[in-house]
Amino acid sequence: MPSSASPRYHAPVMDLSETSYEKLQEIASASLVETAIRLRSVLVELASRLQPFPGFMGMVSVQALEVDPAFRPEADRGCVVLLPTGEICQLNLGVLPGPDTERGVDHVEEFLELDLPVDEYIVYATAGVNLLVEELRRRGK
Repeated sequence: MPSSASPRYHAPVMDLSETSYEKLQEIASASLVETAIRLRSVLVELASRLQPFPGFMGMVSVQALEVDPAFRPEADRGCVVLLPTGEICQLNLGVLPGPDTERGVDHVEEFLELDLPVDEYIVYATAGVNLLVEELRRRGK
């Protein structure tokens, strides 16, 4: 993801010297929400291009990629995954006694919607974008 060009956030800044701190906080919050919305759109598009979507830990029955951001949010969110729809969810994977087979167990997966604060969503979404781009490159797409 790094590029040789300087990031745009190093560009000259707007003059906000006459702006109240409340208004500055409002501007910052709106910027974060806009970023999260754009990242979600990118996730949805990238995920749709990754066909077939990878199985979680090599499983055929569960299509999901584990999202493990470099910067850990403070809250423990369990196993956070990216779904083929581009959604970021928590995966609860359970084991139930199954029919008489070699393994004798069935896997039961439950995807829980995460109500992430916008700053945490940005962290997970950025990691998800990087995962998807890496996998698409690996596949030569």
